[in-house]
Parts: sequence; structure tokens; C-alpha cells
Amino acid sequence: MIVWGDEIGMVIKSLQVQNLSYLNEIKGDLDPIINTMRKQNGEKWRGTAWRGPFTTIRGYFKHAKLLKGISWSTLPVIGPIVVGVGAGYYAQWPLWVGLTGAVLLISGIYFAFVQSYISKMATIGRREFHVEAFKAKRPQEFEQAWAPFVKKPDFTFDGLYNLVSVVFSQNDQDPSSVAYVVAYSQSQHDAMQSSITELKTTISEQEKAIATLEDELEESENAVYTLTKVLRSVTENQYRYVNDSLVFTDLDFVSGFSLYRKEGNTLKMIMNKGTSGKKRDLDLDEDINYVAVAAAKDEAGQAYSNNPYPGRHVVAFRMDMLEDETWVWCFHFDDDDDRALSLIKNNDIIDSSQIRRVIHAFCLTIQKRMIAQKEVDLNAGAK
Repeated sequence: MIVWGDEIGMVIKSLQVQNLSYLNEIKGDLDPIINTMRKQNGEKWRGTAWRGPFTTIRGYFKHAKLLKGISWSTLPVIGPIVVGVGAGYYAQWPLWVGLTGAVLLISGIYFAFVQSYISKMATIGRREFHVEAFKAKRPQEFEQAWAPFVKKPDFTFDGLYNLVSVVFSQNDQDPSSVAYVVAYSQSQHDAMQSSITELKTTISEQEKAIATLEDELEESENAVYTLTKVLRSVTENQYRYVNDSLVFTDLDFVSGFSLYRKEGNTLKMIMNKGTSGKKRDLDLDEDINYVAVAAAKDEAGQAYSNNPYPGRHVVAFRMDMLEDETWVWCFHFDDDDDRALSLIKNNDIIDSSQIRRVIHAFCLTIQKRMIAQKEVDLNAGAK
């Protein structure tokens, strides 16, 4: 009997080690997943799916710095310019074709990003995981494998581990004894205390996450608003061009500006708007402190900036024009002009070089019409 009892004890001890070891391994993997499912159960998820790609792409620009520019033929701001003006061989197409194509292309690409993001949301273990997306994509798997745990809010594998641990540790005593009940109660108490601590930590982390998401949402809304205003101005200027009404003063949709034409060793002012109004030509040898002069000398077309006085910014860049002319465009704006800062200097919303390309394209459009009108006037004078 003693031998038999020893064998039973060895079997029980072996089962104790195996089962406790197994439960200890899986509790850390399964409990966080089940808790996440319980917290997300019933939440709306499609809005997150549609916003998710935008936040991801924005993160690439802001943190990873992996993208040097944007595929501008797919952006609603640049697409119409690239298709309608930059690629001259499409100039005969109606403007609405370019605009519609750009919008449809952007929508298609973004829809593909959304579908990819939904797939991530429906994958257990991914940072983007959401139980409602998992239900929508894999309803049978959820109902068969996970629904029973989600519907039982008091069950955890950690609690099961504690219970089994207590049972195994008291296997040589009467389960109805005071010592057994005390041990079990103590383990439950410890488990509840641990759950309370985890919940407090989770609540604190969620509050911080919500605050961060609210900040990101506000930034996203501001970005969308800014891009919408730029798109509206670009579209309006395209219609003004079609109606032969586009002029330089229409190009102030980013900030005030001054515009120069290089003639020999001098920059002749063509136009200024939203500045102090002082009209002055610049000498390329003497006025070396002006960013317009620095930009005029840079054949690469890089942007140059300075602060002519506290609180004021000037950003200048060179434009190679038709008939081998060289023009220089200067943006003028104040420190508190967040919209101009984000578009021209900070690259928060869009690569500032692309904003310069938009201005360049419009200037080429106006210059081309000026050249055509000059030829008409010359022909009329010859007659």
C-alpha cells in the first residue's frame, strides 16, 4: 500500500508540474487577448478602419522619414496641375477630367489601404487588432473559439492557474478543511487584487492613449482643412485660367508674395501682394543679404529663407520659365501664420517643394498666355 501510495503521489506530482507549467505558459498569452476582446466588445470599429491608414501614412512622414516626397500625380492638390499643366501633351483634355481622375485614383488607393488595415484589425496579435473587425471577418472562428471566454467576464486563465495551484498544493488534505478553504480564498483575494491593480494601470494607460488620439485627431482635422482650402483655391484658379481671368494676384492662396524677373544682373519686380508694398529692384552683386538674390543664383531651385525683421519670414525660390527666362518667387508671412508655416517651412502636411511646384506651374501658365498675347499684339501692329 505504501508503494502504491508513493506511485500515486508521484503521478499526482507529475500531473501538477505538467499542468501548472502549461497553464503558466498560456495564461500570459491568452488573458491579454481575452481582456482586449472584452473591452472592445460592442465598440464601433469602421471609423477606426477608415482613419487608420491616414494616421499610419502621417506617421511615416512625421517620424520614420522614409518618404522623400509624395506621388504628386495621385494627390488631389497636385494631380490637376501635373496632368493639366505639367504634362503638356494632355493639355487638350478638359480640366474636369484631370480633377475627376485624380480624385478617383486617390479614393481607390486609400480604399486599398483601408482594406489592408481591416485585415490587420482582424488578426489576433496585431497592434491594430479589434474584436469587432475579427467578428466581421471571421465570425465562425470567433463563435467557436473565443465567444465563450468573452461572454464570461469573471473567467481568466490566471485565476484557473491559481485555483489549480491551490488544489494541487492541498491534494493531501480534505477539501472541506479550514486550511484548504483559507488557501483557496487567499488565492482568489490575491487574484482580485492583481486584477484591480491591472485595471487601474489599464485605465491610466487608456486615458493617456485617448489624450494622444485626441491630439492626433485635431492635427488630422487641421491638415484636412488646410489641404481642402488649397484644393479649392487651385480649382478656382484653373477655372479662372479657362475663362482668361487668371492673374498673378490670384496666387496668394498660400501667403503674400513678391515676384521678380531676372534681367541681366538685376531682379526686376513684377508684382507683390500682402507685403509692405515697397517696390525695389535688386542687384545680384550688391543685395546679397536678400534671399531672392540667393535663390536667383541657385540653378537647382532650392528654397532660401530669412527673417527680415522679428516675427516675419520670407522664403524664396527660383523658377526656370519659358523663353529661357528666370523668375524668383518670395513667400511673405508672419510667425503666427500656422497655415503658411506648415505648407512652406515645416512640411507638416505636405512636402513644401510641391507647394512651390504648384506656384511654378501657375506662373508658367500665366507667362504662356502673356507670350501668346504679345505675339497677337505684334501681329496686329505689323498690319
